[in-house]
Amino acid sequence: MPFELAHVWEWFAQLNRKRQNGMAVNPIASTEILAWQARHGIAIEPFEHQLLDRLDALFLSHQHAAG
Repeated sequence: MPFELAHVWEWFAQLNRKRQNGMAVNPIASTEILAWQARHGIAIEPFEHQLLDRLDALFLSHQHAAG
């Protein structure tokens, strides 16, 4: 990941640690991202939110392939 986007990777790692799990790994909901933003006082740009969604999709894809 480019250095300029390293903060998004860190955000994803923080959100991932709080991920909801049931019978399987669940996606990180937009409401969870919004709550995380508010709690940390961070304003996420739309492209950063999209990147978080894509990282989450890749993570879930990897988890399903491994399971």
